[in-house]
Order: sequence, then structure tokens, then C-alpha cells
Amino acid sequence: MIIWKDKAIVLSKINYSENSLILKAFTLNNGIKTGLVKGGKKLNKSNIFEAGNLVTLEWKGRNEDVLGIFNCDLLEANSAIYLNDSKKFMSIISMLNLIEFSFLENESENELFLSTYELIKLILNNEENWLEVYVKWELLLLKKIGFGLELSKCIVSNTQKNLVYVSPKSGCAVSKSAAKGYEKKLLPLPDFLITEKKPSLKSIKEGLEITTYFLIKFSKSINKNLPFTREYFIDSI
Repeated sequence: MIIWKDKAIVLSKINYSENSLILKAFTLNNGIKTGLVKGGKKLNKSNIFEAGNLVTLEWKGRNEDVLGIFNCDLLEANSAIYLNDSKKFMSIISMLNLIEFSFLENESENELFLSTYELIKLILNNEENWLEVYVKWELLLLKKIGFGLELSKCIVSNTQKNLVYVSPKSGCAVSKSAAKGYEKKLLPLPDFLITEKKPSLKSIKEGLEITTYFLIKFSKSINKNLPFTREYFIDSI
């Protein structure tokens, strides 16, 4: 019997029986895990298992490949259901669905876990820079799934100046001079991704155009479609 404990962000749940749930959670040290929560549908427990909540989780199973048993306690009620803002609601659901979409179980992703937790808190606390942080969160996700972008220097000239485009083929930055004549084949690079400048809404959308392109590229590589919730979120901006 294997037993371990960890912190986790609730990703999703489905009904299993009259009283139980199958829960999927993103753990700090053990990646995505699925487990059976006995009695999880009881009214005095059901609020624990809302997507986005931070919980302490104990997992028990014969080995890591079986459906184990979860015992959970609520640490922080961070669920998107507590938001009245549909755009912020969809942003959290989009994040959680992208994590579930992108990773197999048991793939530890500590950095992404911490980044996800911090972004959820920014959104719930109504911090004004949350959209900027969301775009950078998707860039981190792309890095973790093998589609990381190199935005610090031009792929053609190695210069770090006047970086205004991204190559859709390589995922690398391209300077203004190196892009001459090829501008229509490149993606605009908003400066907030490479400087400390505060982004405009136009820049946010340009950043999301970049991450969308490479997320679709990843989804095609695994023969799946991106979660529809992400499209709903993008449409809400």
C-alpha cells in the first residue's frame, strides 16, 4: 500500500455513486492525480471539491497506476464559483482545464503549481494586472509542455534590440530589421513580454494570439482539441 500527502488544487470532479466522487487534482509534488472520494457528495463536504480550491490531500493505493482513495481537507476556498465576473470566472476554469488537458498523471510540475496558485489568488483579489500575469502563465505552460518561446534575442541577428515579432515556426523573437519583407508571416510581439512596461488591452490580446497559436500547435501534436472553455475566456476579453 502506498500512502502520501500533498497540497493540491482541485481540477474537476465527476459523480461516481450515490454518495461518492471521482476527483482530479493538481498536486504540488505529485502532478495530476485522480482518486475516489468516499462520501464526497455529502452536503457537509461538497464545498471542499469545487474547482480551484486548495486542499490537503491524502492518497492511498496499491500502486501509482490504480485509482486510489482520496481524503481531503479544505485549506482555501479559491473556487471560481465565488466570482460574479464572468471573465475572471472563465479565466480560472480555462487555466484548470488547460492543466488537465496538457499533462499526464504523475508528472510533477512544482513551478507551474505555484504559478497557478498565485494567479488564482490575483484574480480572486481583483488585482489589476491579472490579465498580464495570465498571458505569462500560458507562456510558462507552453515551456512545460515542450513549446517554450525564446523572446530574449532575435533568432536571425542575435540582437536584443527592437524585438517586435515572433516566428510561428521557431517560437523565437525577430527584430524589426530582420523581419523586413516578412512581417505578414510573423506574430506581433507585445513589449510587456520582454520589458516591465504595463500592457494595453491590445497588447494583452497580441500576447494571447501568440499563446493561442502555440497551444493549437501542441494540441494538434497530440490529436486533441483545446478545451472550449479557453476559447470562451478569450472571447470574453
